[in-house]
Amino acid sequence: MSEWKIKRTWDTVEVKRTEAGFLVALDDRPIVTPAKNPLLLPSNALANRVANEWKDQDNEVIPAKMPFTRLSNSALDKVSVQFKEVADILSEFGETDLFYYRASSPATLIKKQTTAWDPFLDWVKNSMNVSVNVSSGVMFIEQDDGEMDKLKAPIYAMTPFQLAGFHEIVTISGSLIAAYAIVNNAFMVDQVWSASRVDEEWQIEQWGSDEEAMAASEKKYNDFKIGCEFFQLSL
Repeated sequence: MSEWKIKRTWDTVEVKRTEAGFLVALDDRPIVTPAKNPLLLPSNALANRVANEWKDQDNEVIPAKMPFTRLSNSALDKVSVQFKEVADILSEFGETDLFYYRASSPATLIKKQTTAWDPFLDWVKNSMNVSVNVSSGVMFIEQDDGEMDKLKAPIYAMTPFQLAGFHEIVTISGSLIAAYAIVNNAFMVDQVWSASRVDEEWQIEQWGSDEEAMAASEKKYNDFKIGCEFFQLSL
């Protein structure tokens, strides 16, 4: 999505309920997206979250400080018109999920991966009746087509707003299974984040980190949490 900038010229920010959903109005004028679509939101909770972002702006609107507005714009301007394409991209993570690919050494890393990742595979087996193949190394792991169909199906039943949030969770964590575990409230957000970071944290333990890497990790973590919250607010 291209950057957009406007100056603050409004005094009041208000959430308005309509038959179709919720709008956020600036001085009684409903906000529109960069593509000029009405910013029609699916829940009062999300509308209030967006409204608060607009209230917090000073002289110039800074999109980078408005993640819930950004994701809402994306849901309406992009995901809603390219739903299948976005869903297809996320479904591909079912074939190459982070949790399938295990280290062949050293033993300490193997143990960390097993401890962190196996509970998610147990969950997806018990809750979604999906069995997956796991192996060590980096070679592509073949998965059963029928099992993959079951794993991918819920993606296509989401709304554009849910899919916009789900996209953040999947792409940042690298795991479709982890994303399902979060949106189904089976694991806490921090549990999933820690599981997705096992390999990176092990590397840091061996070689240390630097300020740039730490800043990048912190930004990813923040974006990850926003994606999780956005999905829940879209229900």
